[in-house]
Amino acid sequence: MSHPSLAMAGVALLAAAVAAERVCVDPGGASCSEASDAALSDALSANEVDHNRESAEACRHFFCGDAAAEVALPQMSRHPLGHGPLVDIVEGAGEEEHSIYVTEAPLFSAAECDEVVALAEAEGGGLPSTKSGKYRIGKAWVREMPGVLSWFNGALETKLYPALAQLFPAHVSSTAQLRAHSVAILKYNESHPATDVHIDDALLAFTVALSPSSSFEGGGTYFESLRAVLPMGQGMVLPMEQGMVTFRPGAVRHAGHAVSSGLRYVLGGFIALADRVEHVRRLNERGNRLLLAPSPTAPELEQADRLFAQGLRLNPHCSLCHANRADALLRLDRPAEAEEELKAQTALLPLDSDAHFSLGVALRAQGRTAEAVQAYQAALRLVPRDFDAWVNLAAALADLERFGEEADAYEHAAELRPSEALPWLNLGEARLSTGDEAAAELAFRRASAAAPTDARPFLSLGRLSARQSRPAEAIDLFYQGALANSEYFDEAKQGIATARTQQGRLSEALADFESAQRMAPNSEKVRAAVEDVRRQAAALARVEAGLEDRAAEVCGTPCRDVVDTSGYAVCAVSWADGCGDAPPPDGFSAASRVADLCERTCAFYLLRSGAVVDEASGEATETAAGEAAAAP
Repeated sequence: MSHPSLAMAGVALLAAAVAAERVCVDPGGASCSEASDAALSDALSANEVDHNRESAEACRHFFCGDAAAEVALPQMSRHPLGHGPLVDIVEGAGEEEHSIYVTEAPLFSAAECDEVVALAEAEGGGLPSTKSGKYRIGKAWVREMPGVLSWFNGALETKLYPALAQLFPAHVSSTAQLRAHSVAILKYNESHPATDVHIDDALLAFTVALSPSSSFEGGGTYFESLRAVLPMGQGMVLPMEQGMVTFRPGAVRHAGHAVSSGLRYVLGGFIALADRVEHVRRLNERGNRLLLAPSPTAPELEQADRLFAQGLRLNPHCSLCHANRADALLRLDRPAEAEEELKAQTALLPLDSDAHFSLGVALRAQGRTAEAVQAYQAALRLVPRDFDAWVNLAAALADLERFGEEADAYEHAAELRPSEALPWLNLGEARLSTGDEAAAELAFRRASAAAPTDARPFLSLGRLSARQSRPAEAIDLFYQGALANSEYFDEAKQGIATARTQQGRLSEALADFESAQRMAPNSEKVRAAVEDVRRQAAALARVEAGLEDRAAEVCGTPCRDVVDTSGYAVCAVSWADGCGDAPPPDGFSAASRVADLCERTCAFYLLRSGAVVDEASGEATETAAGEAAAAP
């Protein structure tokens, strides 16, 4: 729902916050001396130091100074954004400046763009793969590519800076104040298709289309706000032909729309202003640096939380502050407080799928799983191809024992990333929970094909084979898992021991369980299995001493191979059921069981069924070991 007065309300609330807290920030972004809150005053002073240092640093690489006299701009299409939340509020900026502008004719020639792309590929190391939120794209910094930098500085002076000054006069007092904060060439293709929805780290930004639209399928720039002010499905993605430029406020939420084939190159520039300190953005940047540390400590997370809270004091409608503060609070294991921040964020940005996703995380952390499911579903209604949202939805549905829905969610995730083992593995487990063993096996085999060096698919297939009384196949799969990754050797050994038990090979099963116990000495499950199998193995050895196989084969297969392949349960199968119309050996009938023909090989079956008794104990042997160890 849009709020026509939101931008002005933000200004009013900022003034109220300033009055209440005596935090003074003038329209140029400088902190005033009356600030009574020492921590906030120190933070604002630190912002000014960072701002001045970065402004000077920008001029070491990029053009700074009076740009060319006002140039005649090509015809522009203007796309009003409505009144969405901003990061740093610029007084005097009306609707015209809260808009996206797109040139209707190229600002740069096709030959010029092609040359920039060729230079970027040569100087930028092929634009290496770089993480961008949930995606990866090709990226190289312009300041590190001399040829591209030379061209870009000329473009700043003659075209880009004059255009920004004309389009955003409330922001730009003079082109001499413009500073290229960060500029990169980006490459999209089928394997690096898109970016998350995000905002840029500066007051102003532009995108230059360097590729002809005929060189790729999909692509363009997605603008979230347009979805709120235009009919559904219209105008959300703004395509540009080669050489065209989009100019916009940096706080506009946007994304690189997915490329399905071909190559798309763009130049993205974030532009700051030397005479305007972006205090709220800088507070968020400093907090994010703490969050992005390899292993942030609790005090560092608490400091990040304070920085984001200070940003909200300056601008209560800063959705970025709410999102970042929620991140810090979740890491501090304070999900109820994170929930409040995320509810504020979704109120400001109801189309922000990431906010709904994070709300699901906060709700699930509080044990409110059904509500978490609703939050993940809200995220997926906005971005149906969000892999992480499907995975988290599936996990929440599993908590609720809604296994059919869980499986459907993992299937969506697997379709999005078929080369990853995790969704296939979890899909297999979900299918098992619904009783669909055939679908589970198919999913596990897809996981194995996706990650042939991952032990987990082999172990899952081994457990399934054991569950289906296919112990010989299970043993082979467990060994393959151990060979794929030796870290899973103890788990593989437990699986092998379980399968050996199914074969009635208890002395070998005992050796495997004891091997597993040496690798996992603190496992109560393995300890119990060792004791159980040791007792049963002793009883079996005494019983076997008095038994012999009365036939060499069953249906042409040796007794030992029959039981090894199908497990001791096959000992209950009759000749007629197992061999059909083939005549049984002399002395046996169609009703004779495998156990009647292969008494010694089926000794464990006979012992468990009570058909024979261990004289030493005077009773039949109980089961337990195999089943206890078979659990994943």
